[in-house]
Amino acid sequence: MKMIDWHKERIEWFKKKTGCSTYGVYWISFIKGIIIGAVIILLTGCGTAPAWLATSTGSYSQYKVTSLVKTGADLALSAADLPTTTDFALSKITGYDCKVTRAIKEGVEYICQSVEVHPPTNTTIDNDEKK
Repeated sequence: MKMIDWHKERIEWFKKKTGCSTYGVYWISFIKGIIIGAVIILLTGCGTAPAWLATSTGSYSQYKVTSLVKTGADLALSAADLPTTTDFALSKITGYDCKVTRAIKEGVEYICQSVEVHPPTNTTIDNDEKK
């Protein structure tokens, strides 16, 4: 079966399952594209901001340098499995342990998680006991 035939069958199945018309499926696809595009822009941070944010030549070059430095720092932090600058900012704002890459692996609702602190067990506070 070709990919196009498979896709047409999936669309027909979806229309029967939801009761949507072809026009409704067009709208769902459009809205889904807008949402996916917005998520991609949000996940990439400042790297996708358009040039019109900085109108003068000096401001635009500063924007480019800042964007490149942030992207480089985020790549280095990600490679070391450390929180990126965006993760750090989200964690400080929300008070949770935030990591944007969790959205890819586990879903958007798992980006920020509660921080669980487990106190150490069997610790010796008084150094005199070791003698």
